[in-house]
Amino acid sequence: MKKFLSYLTIIMMAFAIASCSNNDEPQFNAVSENSDFEVITLSDSPVTRSTGEYSAKQILKFKDQAAFDRTLAKVKEMDDSSKRAFFNEIGFDGAYMLLDKADEELDHAFDLAEATDSITGVKIIRDCVAKYDGILKFSETDLSDVTPSLPFADDKAELLGNKDGNVMIGDKLVAPQAAPGPVYNGGFIKYKAEVKVKNGHYTSYFRLGRIGQNMAFELETYKRILGIKKSDKKCCYDGDLEISGNGKFEKARIHNGKGAWKLYSLASVYSPRVNMKMTNFSSTRNSNNKVSKTIDNILVK
Repeated sequence: MKKFLSYLTIIMMAFAIASCSNNDEPQFNAVSENSDFEVITLSDSPVTRSTGEYSAKQILKFKDQAAFDRTLAKVKEMDDSSKRAFFNEIGFDGAYMLLDKADEELDHAFDLAEATDSITGVKIIRDCVAKYDGILKFSETDLSDVTPSLPFADDKAELLGNKDGNVMIGDKLVAPQAAPGPVYNGGFIKYKAEVKVKNGHYTSYFRLGRIGQNMAFELETYKRILGIKKSDKKCCYDGDLEISGNGKFEKARIHNGKGAWKLYSLASVYSPRVNMKMTNFSSTRNSNNKVSKTIDNILVK
């Protein structure tokens, strides 16, 4: 996620963006709402009707663009448990469920690996990764990272797409965007400034950096055993950030945040050095375990 934050607006936006709380979760009745869409196989569509394995794949068909937009908005508001319940109710095993299943299986593999010797443990994890090789993507630059991801970077397709990321709107087959490479315009560039909090085998990180021309930060949690790590993408974070330098400053309150976030400040206004203060940084792995840290003279790149 690349969204602008400010000290005031982040509190207002907290429940709308990447929230981990489901206390006020809106309910979406799949049975009453599903006139907007139906689950079909590609062979059911006159546009894609063909023979072979491809035609047997499931896909969500929406009656029009408005129906797609309505459904997307409602599913985005759900927490992970509600999303799983929704897709199970309509009988759709698409991209979201594929990644969720792989993530859970890898978590289980890590748990099994902890309870055995190192050679067997590594094999358990690597066998689980091999099961999804060619189906999901894994890091090509860090072989110790077995975090699974979909082979496309379209957030709409990640939720409503089939296992290939495709949806049908009317009679039009809509494909997902291709995933960007490891280096792309607008990606997070990390500075030498991070705060971390450990909870068992899990370590949560706050990292300061920039996205494009703007100051930014990234939030991430890894589980690491036997030299192998996996990102916990369901983890959320809290904390209070303040950056300052050259007479300028910005504050941001992080509440149930995830991923990478832009700040309002341009990195150039702090050049060549910026100071950072993080107060009460914690993750949902253990919200009572909080870390505060001040780092001065961080090189702005």
